[in-house]
Amino acid sequence: MARFQEYIDVMTDAQTCYEQWVCFEDFPRFMKHVRNLTPQGSNQWHWVIDGPLGKTIEWDAVMDGNEPNRIISWHSVGENDIVAEGVMTFQEIAPNLTRITSSIQFEAPAEPLGELIAELFSNPSQMVKEDLRNFKQLMENSRFAAALGSSASLIY
Repeated sequence: MARFQEYIDVMTDAQTCYEQWVCFEDFPRFMKHVRNLTPQGSNQWHWVIDGPLGKTIEWDAVMDGNEPNRIISWHSVGENDIVAEGVMTFQEIAPNLTRITSSIQFEAPAEPLGELIAELFSNPSQMVKEDLRNFKQLMENSRFAAALGSSASLIY
């Protein structure tokens, strides 16, 4: 099982970061490979991501831990293309400065789908870094726009 951890510091408070992060349907706005997430009941989401060669990869995940403004944990459920689990933490390290840490472990299935997933996730740590950078940009640009009184805020 592959394991990795990445973090990024975002110039806004933990509550704002957390509240945006739990808008799971917004993930495609900052996660490059995520096509969509749809709710499947209480705390369960169906993920669809773009894979190599025009294929999609799908799985269901349940949020199994939630401490508002601090921690979200999740794991995949059922028969899925991916077996995975993760934890997101939101730690306010200074006023209006939050460290977001993503800890994930996953296991791709056997062939042939496993080969596609391995290709997509050849560098999962880099993918998460990119997603976190995109989230930081979304949050900081939204905060800047809000501070200017602009209606162009990116957070809906």
